[in-house]
Amino acid sequence: MGVALLSGCASGNSGSKGSQGASGEPEAKSVSLTFAVETPKDEETKQVWQEIVDGYTSKRGNVSIKLDYAPNDGDAFRTWLTTGLIGGTSPDIIPSRYTWTHEDLNKDLLVDLTAEYDKPNPYAGDKVWKDTFNPSILNEMKNPISGSLAGITLQTLSIRVFYNQDLFKQHNLSIPKTWTEFLDVQAKLKEAGVTPFAFANSKPGDNHYLWAVNMMTNQLAAEKVRSYDFNGNRQLELNEIAASVDEGAVDLESPDWTGYMPILKDWSQYWAKGYNAMNGDAAKEMFLRGDAAMVMAGNFELKTIQDSKARKFEYGTFALPYLTKEQNPNAAEKNYELGGYPDLVFAIPKKVTGDKLAAAVDFFMYLSSPEVAAIMGNKMYVATTLAGVDLPSNLSGFQFVGDRILVNFYAAHIDKKLNEDLVKIGQLYLEGTITEEKYKTELQKTLKTDMAAVLKTNGWTKENGYGSKQE
Repeated sequence: MGVALLSGCASGNSGSKGSQGASGEPEAKSVSLTFAVETPKDEETKQVWQEIVDGYTSKRGNVSIKLDYAPNDGDAFRTWLTTGLIGGTSPDIIPSRYTWTHEDLNKDLLVDLTAEYDKPNPYAGDKVWKDTFNPSILNEMKNPISGSLAGITLQTLSIRVFYNQDLFKQHNLSIPKTWTEFLDVQAKLKEAGVTPFAFANSKPGDNHYLWAVNMMTNQLAAEKVRSYDFNGNRQLELNEIAASVDEGAVDLESPDWTGYMPILKDWSQYWAKGYNAMNGDAAKEMFLRGDAAMVMAGNFELKTIQDSKARKFEYGTFALPYLTKEQNPNAAEKNYELGGYPDLVFAIPKKVTGDKLAAAVDFFMYLSSPEVAAIMGNKMYVATTLAGVDLPSNLSGFQFVGDRILVNFYAAHIDKKLNEDLVKIGQLYLEGTITEEKYKTELQKTLKTDMAAVLKTNGWTKENGYGSKQE
């Protein structure tokens, strides 16, 4: 696919229809686009999106863009997206997830942008577009089978423990680096009558349980499946995960993959009461009121925490401490970071063609420019996916301090039922209603069943390298 970019000067106002652009060619005719984002939780973020849209249209006078909103609930969002793509009713630019762009491109529902990434980005000093991104993040955006790119990514995530600095000073506590130190800090807080941790575990979408399990699992067992990283992007994709399960390298009844269970259960003694009924917003609010000393959150929550009027204390952040041999003999004794993958992803439906497509691609280039990265970093607290662009000072605590996680089979976009079982059956395990053995058996059953279905649906077998490009 080739798209002729809009003519005209990218850094200044375009003339009216029919005027001459910087290239000497006539301006493209007027184009109207609808640009959808997931519905923000606050009005300020909506205003920032509008500021970005206005910044673009001030440079491209022949393009008008209407801002629209998609559901921000995971299941409703995916339903909205799929229905619009299949029915041809979706906006001209849609939000997505990077794994969904893989699926939807395979179904011929999205525009393949691969060729566009080889062109210069006029909003980034005419550098080749693909060269302006962090290579590892852009590599994950590629379809694991075809290597094609069907979207852009504007944010990468980092998860941190937010802590109440005033409480830490009051009780003479230091920032913990190891799990042993982490538990010691919480024991001292609990003894002093302070609730150590606000942990949200009311439903899978709260994510606290998922985050902790993923970081622990990768510390204990990631190296056991590194050979399944067929495309070498340091992240196991769906076909690679299915291969590792099919060949028995991932077995959730084995202590290699479930060593986190007793560790997590032991940690739960320091969580706020009623954690299995506490959602993410309630946990965050408990922390902001000063009723809990710590909470887990991503950089996407930083704005809410930093700007909260309820917070009367100074806060800081640190990476979830790493496990040591004291917790598990297989512990790598280093951090494995959850995050560093493509997020805030946008794509273009296949129905968009001609001048609309040219305008949409040009807008994508603007969205992934240093100018917009600065706006989003300073006003939305978004950690950019661009290479060579420093994070704003308010995100300095989110710089990675360890390796990225290699395997994430519990994620909802990989295995929705396993994601749900992890938390729902995990609630019973934490409460002591079911045994660890029962928990393991149920998780393994779900994983085996679902990955077998994935292999069958996609025609992936050991004989064809599970659909990989292995030489």
